[in-house]
Amino acid sequence: MERYSHNFISKKEHVCPPSLTRPISLLDSFQKVGEKLFLTRFRNVLLRRGLLPDNPSGFRENFRLQTRLLLFLEDLPSLMSNSSPICTIFVDFRTAFDQLWFAGCIGKLRRLGIPLAYLNWIYAWLLDRRGFIEINETRSRWFNIDKGCPQGSVLSPTLFITYNCDLGSSLAGCISHLFADDLAGIVAGQLGIKYTYQCLDLEKRLKVFIDHLEYYSCLTDQPINTNKTQALFTTRAIGHPKFDIHFNSGSKEKINWVSEFKYLGYLISSKLSW
Repeated sequence: MERYSHNFISKKEHVCPPSLTRPISLLDSFQKVGEKLFLTRFRNVLLRRGLLPDNPSGFRENFRLQTRLLLFLEDLPSLMSNSSPICTIFVDFRTAFDQLWFAGCIGKLRRLGIPLAYLNWIYAWLLDRRGFIEINETRSRWFNIDKGCPQGSVLSPTLFITYNCDLGSSLAGCISHLFADDLAGIVAGQLGIKYTYQCLDLEKRLKVFIDHLEYYSCLTDQPINTNKTQALFTTRAIGHPKFDIHFNSGSKEKINWVSEFKYLGYLISSKLSW
């Protein structure tokens, strides 16, 4: 069993509940070397077999943040040139790294054709981890860690994007842009019809997108942070239709519509100024 200590880093405020902290693993130097060696071989397998699609960026060589942002900004004007109303859903997954499902991850890697020796190494690395909390020299009892990959490990990001490599293909009817655990889904209305009917068609497509997103979330045990998931409406026409889009098939949680959104460090407005 691996042993390492954690530091809980606050995401925003200095004083906050445990759910708003980020546990950073302080790994032993020898463990770092072993993980780095395995990561090199694991990446070679992913590269040689072409298992990762091109749309996920982040934690990958030659897939930079700026490239993902430029591709995103290229898609929006291209759709707008066809006089189509567009909606971009910026999806936030709640504590994504801490929600990694062990059995689901191993099962997906097996279906991708990862060699058995690699599966056994990852299986041993993930499972049978335990921890305790120490505050002012007072320790809690030991408890099992049943999900999540260690934040602070060099292997965790690559394992996470491999686990979610099929996210883009699972969301039909949209153009998806992925950077680490940030998803931007672009949905456009039908071409060649009146603007009013385009908006009605766009609303239907958005509901289908949300259904597929929630289905994927359930299958992979990656919960969606509905409070931080926001939508941006973009069109050449004047006026903003009132879409009625709910999460969880009719619940009271609605998508929050905004006039601008900070995406990958850049503020994107509904008129595509940034």
